[in-house]
Amino acid sequence: MTQEETVETVEESEEWKPEKGEYTALKGGSMGHMAGATDVGENDTRTRRVANAKTYMNGVAEYRLACAAESADVPSLGPSTCNWVNSRTFLRVRPLFEHETDRGEWNCASLINGTLVVHEGFEKMNKGAKVKALRHRTFPKIEPFMDDESTYEGLKYLVREAIAGGLTTLFMLGMTGSGKTYCTNIIHSRAPRDLFAELPAGSIVKLTCFEILGKRCFDLCGSEPKQEVQMRVGEDGATHARGVTERVARDPEELQELLQAAVGQREVAATGTNATSSRSHAVYRLQLENGGSYTVIDLAGNEGNLEMSQHSKKQMEEAAEINGSHSALRACLHARAVGSPHVPFRESVLTRVLRDPLTKADATTAVLSCLSPACTHLELTLRTLKSAMALMGDVKEAPAVESILKEYSVQKGGPSTWDRAALVAWLEEQPFGSHVTLPDNVTGPSIMKVAQARLAPFCGGDKEVAQELFTALRVASKEAAARDLQQRREIKSGAVQAQGLKSKVVQKRAPINPAAVQ
Repeated sequence: MTQEETVETVEESEEWKPEKGEYTALKGGSMGHMAGATDVGENDTRTRRVANAKTYMNGVAEYRLACAAESADVPSLGPSTCNWVNSRTFLRVRPLFEHETDRGEWNCASLINGTLVVHEGFEKMNKGAKVKALRHRTFPKIEPFMDDESTYEGLKYLVREAIAGGLTTLFMLGMTGSGKTYCTNIIHSRAPRDLFAELPAGSIVKLTCFEILGKRCFDLCGSEPKQEVQMRVGEDGATHARGVTERVARDPEELQELLQAAVGQREVAATGTNATSSRSHAVYRLQLENGGSYTVIDLAGNEGNLEMSQHSKKQMEEAAEINGSHSALRACLHARAVGSPHVPFRESVLTRVLRDPLTKADATTAVLSCLSPACTHLELTLRTLKSAMALMGDVKEAPAVESILKEYSVQKGGPSTWDRAALVAWLEEQPFGSHVTLPDNVTGPSIMKVAQARLAPFCGGDKEVAQELFTALRVASKEAAARDLQQRREIKSGAVQAQGLKSKVVQKRAPINPAAVQ
């Protein structure tokens, strides 16, 4: 391995914002400020990761250095069983946000030689004692993007396929707040330019946009307020959104404006992970005159039980629908990736609408897995990555390496910890040291047990030197105790700070425009 790359930050031409963040102004008004949080308990796994951030961060740093020093590649899973021509999987890791680092989050993702490694902090029993450890999981076959430019350039082949008359579809997959809508907006801002640059002069692009909210469908290109449309099975056997407004764009600027307006009508709600969390699946379909089409699907973010604990009853029902549709979509994409003759597209409204890109052999699909590097999001990050591996035809567990960590603790000092060599070295620095002769078996701990009167034989019978030796030993002991106390206070201060953060692992509402850590 010649170099090490980490995803501490992602270089951007503009500030990274969460899902829906770029177009918050289009919705008008504010979603509110950060609210209170739920105490999930000191023994919650995520809380313990935050409370022991320093230990885990040191372990991650050591792993990265070890990989660089060994000049070795991370483990591989072998050849993929996926049809790479028509199905590909990519990933993008967003940076940590300032409000996340403020509550003690640490970065659990690294890119080493272009391969993603996820660091799972946990505790285990080792030789009868509980220790902290890291499990380093590698995902070598998912292609990573580092910034906005590489994200679009890596996915631009879908635009070219559509221009050539193909049926192309891009899925944005990941937990809420992982950057799916941000990446969708990257496509919206750049694809129109390339489309019209390659199409014949005078060409038009037809745009239809709609969102699926549970079992209901809403038009995103019509007038406000948005109107519900009906899902109907057509003569071709596919499910269509009947009554969706079709817009026509004649230049890239007009297409960009239409896409932005559609994003602005999407259903959002404030959650503890994302202040403008998308609560629906948004489908943006660009139809070309030559029969080609390019569809971008910004999926609603999946959530775990902890994230759902702060939801209202309505939000919990939405989350259940979202997670169910994700399961159906993953089953379809996996079946497609392994070449199964049966794709179970009838299991949800979303997959019924997407029958053609999921079932047609000549359709081109891609999945962009968007990840959060925050340590408390690790379980959902792993769920996203395991789904991505399954979509590539690989269902095996990613290879993992475990390492037991050394914990930061007080290093005691002073005469009571000195061996004979340390005691002799200390005496040589004292003004009376030349008058002291120590027996061969005397060490720091043993001389501290000797009374002042019994030190005289060590000092040639000189009681004044014996008193100086006795006093100097006590002064050195007190100085060491003061240093130990200061170290304990520093550790306690960090522990108290982490304990205060435990109640913020799950928040009712996240900041609206979180800033990335630079």
